[in-house]
Amino acid sequence: MPFFRTALFALLVLAGIHAYLGYHVVRRGVIFVDLALAQMAALGLAVAILFGVHENAVRSYALRLGMTIIGAACFAWLRGQERRVPLEAFIGIVFATSQALVFLVLEKSPSGPEHLKETLIGGLYTVDPRHVLGTALVYAVIGGVHVLLRKPFFEITNDVEAARARGRRVFLWDFLFYALFGVVVTSSVQIAGVLLVFGLLVIPAVAGLLASARAATALAVGWCFAVVASLVGLLGAVHYDLPAAPSVLVALTVLLAILGMASSRRGGR
Repeated sequence: MPFFRTALFALLVLAGIHAYLGYHVVRRGVIFVDLALAQMAALGLAVAILFGVHENAVRSYALRLGMTIIGAACFAWLRGQERRVPLEAFIGIVFATSQALVFLVLEKSPSGPEHLKETLIGGLYTVDPRHVLGTALVYAVIGGVHVLLRKPFFEITNDVEAARARGRRVFLWDFLFYALFGVVVTSSVQIAGVLLVFGLLVIPAVAGLLASARAATALAVGWCFAVVASLVGLLGAVHYDLPAAPSVLVALTVLLAILGMASSRRGGR
């Protein structure tokens, strides 16, 4: 089944980068930033549909990426306002408003409902293998940047005030982090949809942190968890003729619940 191999390859590509980024997101306490940026990308697609350029790959991607970069700049700036209002509040506002705008923009489009469904669950069964390969190369470059800049990124993730005291320019580093994050989300939403992208970002990271407080161990567990859940969810979707993205998301959640119960029992002993 070629579509199964392509869907599995796509899930492995997404799991690799999202499990890592998810560690930073969960540790920073900005859990819903992925949903907000994903919804900004969806808004960019809605604008592309409004102006009739959604069939043009370059213009459509530019609009989606532009929206996520705007979101990245907002979140980096709002980090400095946390003393008065939690960043999660602003993230929720951006998410809700961008989602409302998507509905308003697509309300008059004849194919609006279909496009809304696509933004939520993606198209794992129909994605072009060449598109997945190109996405994997982009993610490899972003992963390389994170390896080179891991010290400031992890310093800010683990203790932003200590990083600021050491002279780190937090706004610039946050903007770079969220901008790279936005590039990943923009590409991922097109393949797997908003819901599964959020699941792949948060759930493997939570699984890793349940297993260990050490970054290296948590990341390793998160990657393994994401791979196993993706395979289980995709096999279940194919066997029962179900949509791929929701099936994988449910598999992620069920396996996390099992891991959580096992972790609780171990802690009790």
